[in-house]
Amino acid sequence: MLTLDLVRLRWERTLPVQASVAADADLWAGSGLTFVGPVEVKATASVAADGGVVIRGRWDAGLRYECGRCMDELTVAHSHDLTLVYMPADGWESEDPDVRTIGAGDRILDFGEALREDVLLELPRYVLPPEDKDERCSRCGRPTSEFHRRTDREGVDPRWAKLKALKSE
Repeated sequence: MLTLDLVRLRWERTLPVQASVAADADLWAGSGLTFVGPVEVKATASVAADGGVVIRGRWDAGLRYECGRCMDELTVAHSHDLTLVYMPADGWESEDPDVRTIGAGDRILDFGEALREDVLLELPRYVLPPEDKDERCSRCGRPTSEFHRRTDREGVDPRWAKLKALKSE
């Protein structure tokens, strides 16, 4: 659980936030992503105007993908800036989806779901490694022309032939 002690934060005004969320944590269930290791969070929480809380920092994650060309396993490291904004629920009238609310009597802030949302929105679902200068896949070294699908005389990919037949019926 990713939690922050709001009482301590209000007393000290800023707190370091360091967390490590395991690759197999329930937080990532249903995401469709394969994490290589834990997602590391390093941030600072501070008290904002009107009793709000702002968490700023960075998260780092390593993921396992299949190469978009050769389907070989590919490990990619990702880093992204993190900014989470929470405002007191009473008196906050904004429709801004990036601002979450804190209840008046809340003593603990659980920002796990907010982190999940940020991570899942920022990570790509598929990876296509760049081509080298000589038009070779930077991952496997094979010419990228090997991965292009051939088309029939009309310029239609043969994988769409069944769908084209349905359209003509």
